[in-house]
Amino acid sequence: MHHDFENMVNPTKTKIRTGIMLVALTSIASLLSCDDTPTTAIPMQQTMDSLKMWYTQMEGDSMYAASTRIAQFLEQHQDDMSEPVRRLRAEWLKAKGVYYTAIKGQPDSGLVYTEQALAEMQGLKGMDEIRVLAMANRADFYRQLGQLDRSADGYLQAMQTADSTGMGDEMKIPLMLGISTAYTFMGDYANSQRWWQRLGTLLPTMQRGDQFIYYNNLGNDHYFQAQYQEARDCFLKAAALVKDDEAKLWDYYTSLGNLGEIYICLEQADSARQIISEADSFFRRVNFPPLIYYMATSSMKLKMLEGDIPAAQAIAAASPKDDISIPAAKVLRLQALEQLMKKTGRWQEATEIHDELHQLTDSIQKKQSAMRMSTQLLQYKHDKQLMAQQQEIEQQQMSFHLALALLAIALLIIVVTVVLYQLHRRRHRLQEITTQQQIIVLRMENIRNRITPHFIYNALSHEMLAQMDGKAVDLSALTQLLRRGVDQADMLETTLSEELRFVDYYVEIEGRQMGNKLHYEKVIAPDVAPEEVHLPAMTIQIFVENAIKHGLQRQGGELTIRVNRQGDSTLIEVIDNGKGLGNKSPMEHTGLKVVRQTIQILNEHNHQQITFGIANWQPSGCRAWLLVPSEYNYSIISQS
Repeated sequence: MHHDFENMVNPTKTKIRTGIMLVALTSIASLLSCDDTPTTAIPMQQTMDSLKMWYTQMEGDSMYAASTRIAQFLEQHQDDMSEPVRRLRAEWLKAKGVYYTAIKGQPDSGLVYTEQALAEMQGLKGMDEIRVLAMANRADFYRQLGQLDRSADGYLQAMQTADSTGMGDEMKIPLMLGISTAYTFMGDYANSQRWWQRLGTLLPTMQRGDQFIYYNNLGNDHYFQAQYQEARDCFLKAAALVKDDEAKLWDYYTSLGNLGEIYICLEQADSARQIISEADSFFRRVNFPPLIYYMATSSMKLKMLEGDIPAAQAIAAASPKDDISIPAAKVLRLQALEQLMKKTGRWQEATEIHDELHQLTDSIQKKQSAMRMSTQLLQYKHDKQLMAQQQEIEQQQMSFHLALALLAIALLIIVVTVVLYQLHRRRHRLQEITTQQQIIVLRMENIRNRITPHFIYNALSHEMLAQMDGKAVDLSALTQLLRRGVDQADMLETTLSEELRFVDYYVEIEGRQMGNKLHYEKVIAPDVAPEEVHLPAMTIQIFVENAIKHGLQRQGGELTIRVNRQGDSTLIEVIDNGKGLGNKSPMEHTGLKVVRQTIQILNEHNHQQITFGIANWQPSGCRAWLLVPSEYNYSIISQS
């Protein structure tokens, strides 16, 4: 049910159209029977018909043999640049790309042949539909390679071509399905929702196969956002569309597998039990390891939901977590195993699994964030190209009308032209600024997301280890800390009062671990109003965590936070009397890297600058400081 897992294990879920290759082959067959075709190509008609039949039956060896015969024909006519032979070559290259992807599982090779097909189509008339299908195939191959940013961009290019050539909704619906799905799997739900809503208005006109893809992939979109009731309704509709179709058994049982996961999330064990059993039996019968692995994970979660822990342990032992190389499938398995270890009191193993799960999910999140940023950049480049083309067209039209109008009222036309040009430039500049701001915000979010999971995991580890050692655990402070930690993940700006409250909870938890060895004090000058001082979120917390972890944790000592006014700025100091910095550069720590990168991005958009530093403190210890100007501008943050 996760992004990459869904993409890789079930081509029917995110495919553009099962008949893409059939359309190409039918076009080739029609071409070969036309009067313009060289007489030596006529025997290829029967070969093409056989190739179509073998594709529908997924007979890879027979397809390869037929394709080889066509390749031999094209090799014999490699110097023939006539239009019929060029069409044949282009469509054969396109079909070969589908063959390498769908039959041999090599989408990288499929990309090579598809690019060659598109190059061969250049200058050929009457191939708009085939060209759009080839562009859609290329986008789908990028999706299968996990390059979702390029996939979304490829579908958008295909949509632009379809629009510019006047194609109808029947051709655009599969492209919109591809766009929506790519945004869903990138976690860009704002864009995915916009395209799903647009597709919803076209639902009555869709073919049954496209309706299945719509409901199944929209169900995934809801699932990723934890909207389980909505996801259940979508998967039920998808399953109903293919239930009685013998040719759609794979689609039907995949929908059942999805429904089983949803019913587990809704804690409806009775509904999940029969569905998971049916889906598991089917995928074992067809012997498809990725989905067998996925169904084993669902079965394990179901047994835990039913309270049958020994059965869940047996499933885990029979299906090791390293059986599959799909990251999303591993995430689901690790989540289930962590839950199982906790239920059986195996805390050390639960901690190890949690650490592995944290590293894997962090990697997936970083990849998604990078792809969303890449999509923004690609979209910006395309918009800029379209705007330049539109501007060129407008200028040509403007010149034509100007030539006619000069005969009558030349002065009026010049004034109107200048006004229109200025409005156009203003609109262009506004769009450029908006796109640049979105890219900057994504950069900041990418930087900030490195520290929050790390911090929350450390806090949880402290409490878990304390509990395992038999120490008392005060969950109220931990709950407040985690709640504020989650809130801070989406807040790039906060007030000093909120930041200090957050630090208080953190020091309270750390202090319980250190006993009476930690002495904590805050000294705030009377002329400082903490609720009116704004600063980047979690900055002071990172200073405090660094002081405790690297200065005071072993031997204890004093931790002091001092806040004073310094001219038009506020000076915040975190001072400890620990062991000092030593030989290691403090900026090598992850938290301080995040502080530096965040402040660097903010300072690029401010005349007044935030400054900070960390150094040894006499007679012993360390001092970290942050100087925040009163009139500092955080407007770039507010746009997130």
